[in-house]
Amino acid sequence: MFNRRALLVFLIVLLALPILTAGPARAGGHGGEAKNSGSTPYVRMRALNVNILRSSGERTVVTLEVGVFVTDPNLVKRTDASIPRLQAAFGQVVQGYMVGLPVGTIPNADYVAQLLQKETDRVVGQRGAKLLLGTIIIN
Repeated sequence: MFNRRALLVFLIVLLALPILTAGPARAGGHGGEAKNSGSTPYVRMRALNVNILRSSGERTVVTLEVGVFVTDPNLVKRTDASIPRLQAAFGQVVQGYMVGLPVGTIPNADYVAQLLQKETDRVVGQRGAKLLLGTIIIN
């Protein structure tokens, strides 16, 4: 007979191992964002949760994982400073897009990425910050 508690602890440690062995990341100033300390100029943003109230009264939560890839060091600073504005703009764009979708329809990730890229260029003030769309989760 196996010990369930020991098995549970083993599974938790096994799942947490990649997090524990990951290299240190520089902490950003915006509550959960971090930039990789390596040579990759990647500005990571915390997961974005967007609440949607449809005309039918149904509520939907859309979770997006996004980041921004920037090669210009000056633009990295500008993008990092714009994270709160980017998150607000992304939330409005996703909310407007999802309200128009019929319930049960899968969103077009390419189109969402294009909309978010336009917002990235607008908020940052110039081109050069490339939006990276990780996942779209609809609950």
